[in-house]
Amino acid sequence: MNIKEFIKNIPIVQHAIEQKKYNRKLDLRSLSVEERVERVMKRYETRMGYRMDMNHPKTYTEKIQWYKIFYTGDGHLDRIVDKYLMKEYVKEKIGDGYTVPLIGVWSDIESLEKDWNNLPEEFCLKSTVQCEGKFIDFIHNKSKVDFKTKKKEWAKWLLPKNTLINGYVTAYHNCVPRIIAEQYLENIKNQLFDYKVFCFDGQPFCFESAMERFEGGIPTFTFYDLNWNKMDVTSGNHPNGDVPKPKHLSEMLRLSKILSAGFPHLRVDFFDTDDKLYVAELTLYTAGGYSIYNPQSFNEKMGELFKCF
Repeated sequence: MNIKEFIKNIPIVQHAIEQKKYNRKLDLRSLSVEERVERVMKRYETRMGYRMDMNHPKTYTEKIQWYKIFYTGDGHLDRIVDKYLMKEYVKEKIGDGYTVPLIGVWSDIESLEKDWNNLPEEFCLKSTVQCEGKFIDFIHNKSKVDFKTKKKEWAKWLLPKNTLINGYVTAYHNCVPRIIAEQYLENIKNQLFDYKVFCFDGQPFCFESAMERFEGGIPTFTFYDLNWNKMDVTSGNHPNGDVPKPKHLSEMLRLSKILSAGFPHLRVDFFDTDDKLYVAELTLYTAGGYSIYNPQSFNEKMGELFKCF
C-alpha cells in the first residue's frame, strides 16, 4: 500500500472525503434543523477532538456552533455577515466614512468585465460571502492583469455552492453572492494591522491583533487586554507577535460598544491607519468556532461571557 492509499484509509480522512462528495450534491440550506445540528456536531468533533452537547454548550467555541444554527437576531443577520451590506449597517449605527471606501460591486462576472477598464490601478477585490482570507485578490497593477485569465477564477466566487451561502450557518442563507472592489489600504512598513475586538452584549472583552494575514506572510495572532497589555493566550499554532498599540484604541472601544450592542457576541474588526480608523468587518463566528485556545481557561472564560440563550 502506497502512502496515498494509507492516508485515504484513515477513518477521519475517509469521513472528510465522503463529506466533501456529499456536500457537492446537496444544497445544505435544504437540511432540516436536526440534520444541520448533527452535521455541525460531527464537524466540531472532527476538528476539536470531542463531541459537544448542542443543548448545553459551555465554552466559547461550543457556543459559536449553537450561534450558527439558532441565533437569528432581528432576522436580518445577512446585514452583518455580508461584506457589502455591512457597510450600510455600520453607516446607520455610527455614521458615514467608517468603512473602507467602496469602488464597485457586481453580482455577475460580465458586469465586472465591463467596468474593468474604469477601475483604478490598485484596489482590493473580494467576495462578499466568504471568510478567513478566501476569495480575496489584491490588485497592485491592474494594467498587468489579464482579465480573461482571471475571469474563470473570479466567476467561481459568485457560485453559491462555493460560498458560505451553501452551509450550515443560518445568517448566510439569504445572502446574495457579490464581488466588491475596495480602496487598497496599507500602514507601517506596508503592513495593515488588523485589530479585532471581542464583544459580549455590547461590552468589549479583549483584542486579537493579526499581522501578515495577507499575501503570503506567516500570520501571527496576539491577544491584548483593553489596556493593551499582552495576554498569555495563543490560538492554534499561530505564533504571537508584537503589535503596536493602535493609534485610535479609545475610538475602537467606543465604536465597538455601539456596533455590538444587542448581540450576545459580535467581533468588531478594525483597520487602523495613521490617518483614519476603519471598520473592516463584523464577525459573528470567529474561525467557525474551531480555534483551539491555549490555555483552555480562555475558551471557558469567553464562554461564560457569551450569553447566547
